Amino acid sequence: MTPSKGQTWINTGLGCGVAAGILYPIGLLDLLPGRPSQMAFMLFGPFLIVNAAGLRHFYSRANDTVSNDLAHLMLALAGAAFTGMATMQMSIYALVPRYQLAGSGVKPEVWDAILRSVSTTQLGLDFAFDIFISVGTVLLGLQIARHPRIWTPLGLAGMVIGSIGLVLNMVTFPVNAGDAGLIDPAPFFGVWLSLTALPALFRRRWLPPEKADQ
Repeated sequence: MTPSKGQTWINTGLGCGVAAGILYPIGLLDLLPGRPSQMAFMLFGPFLIVNAAGLRHFYSRANDTVSNDLAHLMLALAGAAFTGMATMQMSIYALVPRYQLAGSGVKPEVWDAILRSVSTTQLGLDFAFDIFISVGTVLLGLQIARHPRIWTPLGLAGMVIGSIGLVLNMVTFPVNAGDAGLIDPAPFFGVWLSLTALPALFRRRWLPPEKADQ
């Protein structure tokens, strides 16, 4: 039997969620040499976007609410912001050294000032990612906590992680919370989002029937 469009979205989105959970630590911690880690870092965003779309279809079966739509809209925007930040960051650190070699007569402190200046743009996108992922995590945590068949503490944990992450980044703006000497909430978002995909992935069989493709 051919799966419906909604079921295909769920399958694809959940698979991308698991993939995103693998790509994020590889890119963040440089677990692979050179280009593979860079590619993993840049691909996390697109996989997060597709994951958000799949999760939206999954949770709308039980709670088709505005907060559910907003949760996954925020996560998709977080994926877009992360992709912009990652590609910009990689471009800056790849191209500025080349320009530095071409302009060998320029003092090193001038190049350092240029690098810090252009880096502020990707830091702004990094902050946008933090805002979207924090709000999305809180709202998704709410959906999980209200879901009749998924472990409620997992949802509550997401609401706590998202709230703390939002507060930390607001307090330290324009500096990243980790750079300000506080806890960087980004790894906690990555771990939690990976965990949310697993119960949905293994419990698809008791999904209530969809009324129509969303």
